[in-house]
Amino acid sequence: MNEQKGKEPVPVGQKWFDNVWLLFLLSLLISGLLYNVWGLVDLMNVPPAP
Repeated sequence: MNEQKGKEPVPVGQKWFDNVWLLFLLSLLISGLLYNVWGLVDLMNVPPAP
């Protein structure tokens, strides 16, 4: 029996999810973008001062 362990190609998605720094930067980017957009929408909904 000839088993080839470790010879299978690693899928691209698994390579991305195995990279901790990429996930960290992606989380910072998504959260920063979300909070900034949320803040801008909040500011646009504030009524003007009399």
